[in-house]
Amino acid sequence: MPEFETPAGPIYYEIIGPDEPGAAGWVTLLHNFMSTGAAAWGPVVERLAERWRVLLPDLPGHGRSVGHPPAFRHPEMARQLAGLMQATGADRGHLAGCSSGGMLAQLMLHQRLVQPATLTLVSTTYSVNPQTTGVTTSLDPKDFRASRNWVEGTARLHDPYRYDGYFEDVLLNGFRRLRLEDVIDLPLGALHEWTLPVCLIHGEDDEIFPVEIAKAMTAALPDVELHIAPDQTHALIFRQAWFVRDRLADFLERHSSGLD
Repeated sequence: MPEFETPAGPIYYEIIGPDEPGAAGWVTLLHNFMSTGAAAWGPVVERLAERWRVLLPDLPGHGRSVGHPPAFRHPEMARQLAGLMQATGADRGHLAGCSSGGMLAQLMLHQRLVQPATLTLVSTTYSVNPQTTGVTTSLDPKDFRASRNWVEGTARLHDPYRYDGYFEDVLLNGFRRLRLEDVIDLPLGALHEWTLPVCLIHGEDDEIFPVEIAKAMTAALPDVELHIAPDQTHALIFRQAWFVRDRLADFLERHSSGLD
């Protein structure tokens, strides 16, 4: 995997798909907190890479990406990832993110760090502030509807590149300590200014970011489509990868004219 240097340390990434940059449009895929690019998007990448050139990074401090900003501040992580997109030439291609990756994608757009052709957001929110959304959310891992072996399995994505216990010491602990100012708190009015096509993919029973959030985003965005997976909870990318893959691929097909 190549690496992109940032002041906090290198971001490791993969480029998958056609070898020539001009042969296809770019798609950047940003994973959720505590995962990696391959773990989150692996079941999706193969289909996308048949046509598009896929940029698949590990977020700062995750997987093989060593450094991260203090407190995993999402605005700074967004700047680091935008630098990677600019360096590879992916900054005007398609952009997709799930959960925290979706927050980072929105921050890039809000800060005008990149100018993507489209934006796809999976299981995410525009704000973690209940006063902004009107919806009480929980970022406590104990509230995740995950299997009993989730912590042990997730640790295997990170510890081999650092040390035994890195996941719990750094990532899980960092997630528990995230503050409002570290994450995202955009007003819905900011979304109304985004004129690019947006695809929202969300679980009907999302316990972290209730579906009301996705519906409010849909009402605010000028050019948007919403796909709700019935009876599905948070982290839809892991629960129904096929649902995300098929809707994302179809969305990109319909919005790729002139990008190849």
